[in-house]
Amino acid sequence: MENETVRTIQGRLEILTKGLVSEENSVQYYDSLIEKTPEDSEENIGKRRMFADLKQEEMKHVEKFKTLIQHWEGKLRELEG
Repeated sequence: MENETVRTIQGRLEILTKGLVSEENSVQYYDSLIEKTPEDSEENIGKRRMFADLKQEEMKHVEKFKTLIQHWEGKLRELEG
């Protein structure tokens, strides 16, 4: 940790929290696209599959953001304690 302070870590956490919200919104967005796309043609089935694939990718991002938040919250506690 190079020259991290309570305030630099708080800045990191602020950005990570906003990023997490954005990624969670993306998951919901792909869910809504899946729901709105009927399975009435091969093209739409392909679209639904792609939306599902993209949703899975966004879910990985959500987990990464959560891991990073936990990491930096731990570092913050170390500096504060």
